[in-house]
Amino acid sequence: MKSYWLKSVSAAILLLAAIYAPAQTSSAPEFQKGFTGSESLQGSLNSDSKMFKLDTNAGYDFNSHFGVFAGMPFYFANTQTVATQVNGAATTTTQDVTNNGLGNAYFGMALRAPNKTLDYSSTITLAAPTGSTSKGFSSGRANADWTNRFEHSFDRITPFFEGGLANAVPDSSLFTRPFTSLGLLTHLEEGGELEVIKHISVGGSGYEIVPFGNQKIFSKIVGKGQSGSGKGKNTFDLSAEASGSGLTRENGFNSWIAFDPTPVWRVELGFTRSATFNLNSFAFNLRMNLGKLARSRHSS
Repeated sequence: MKSYWLKSVSAAILLLAAIYAPAQTSSAPEFQKGFTGSESLQGSLNSDSKMFKLDTNAGYDFNSHFGVFAGMPFYFANTQTVATQVNGAATTTTQDVTNNGLGNAYFGMALRAPNKTLDYSSTITLAAPTGSTSKGFSSGRANADWTNRFEHSFDRITPFFEGGLANAVPDSSLFTRPFTSLGLLTHLEEGGELEVIKHISVGGSGYEIVPFGNQKIFSKIVGKGQSGSGKGKNTFDLSAEASGSGLTRENGFNSWIAFDPTPVWRVELGFTRSATFNLNSFAFNLRMNLGKLARSRHSS
C-alpha cells in the first residue's frame, strides 16, 4: 500500500511539473548561448569496492530554455576479493581485481524554466549499450531517463526536489553504484545546500529508488563466471548477474561540502549512506566546467 501511494504521488508530481513549468515567465538572467561541457572525476569508496568514474560531456545551449548534450563515462572499478569456480569447486583468489572500461554513451536535451518563485529544469537522457555487460558497465540494452528538478534560493540556502522516471538506476554526483540495472523505476531526491561563506557550501539530501516490477542487475564488482567472497551480502556482492522483483529498491542519504574556487572548478567531498544495502561510502567529485572555461578564454 505504501509503495503504491509513493508511486502515485511521484507520478503526479512529475506530471504537474511537465504541465506547470513551461508556463512560467523567466525573470532570471539569460544563459549565454553557445558551447557547454564538463569533465568530472568522481569516486565512491566503501568496504565492498572502490568505484571511480571519469565523465566527459559536451553540448550546446541554443537559449536560456533549451540545450542539447552528449557524453561518455569511463569506469575504474577496484573490486573485492572473488571466488572463481573451477571444475565445480570454489577456488579463492587473494588479489584485488580491477575492471576498467567504457560505459554507455549518452545524449539528450535539457529544458529550463527559470523563475523568481521556483526554478524548474527537465532533462531527457538516452544511452546506447556501448559498455561491457561482462564487467557490469552496461545491461546490453538502451536506457532512458526523464529527470525533473525544482529549486529556489532563499538568500544563502537553496532547497531542491528532484524526481525522475528511468529504466536503470542512475549514478548520483556522489555515488557511483557498484552495479548496472535494467527495469522501470522512479528515483527521488530531496534536500538543500547552504552557502557558509563565499566559495564554500555544505549540503544534504535523502534519496529513494522505487522499482516497478522485475529488475535485472549486472555487478561491477563480481565478474562474469565468478562468485563474490567479500564482506558484502547484497546481490551485487554475490553474483555477476541477478534478476528478481525489487532488487534495486533503495533509500539513504547524502551529505557533502563543496568548494568553488573559480566559476570553472567545483570540488565536492561527501558521505553517502545506503540504508538498504548497508553501505557507508566516502565520495569525491572534481568537476571542470569546459563551457565557462572556453568563454573565459575567448573573452580574455
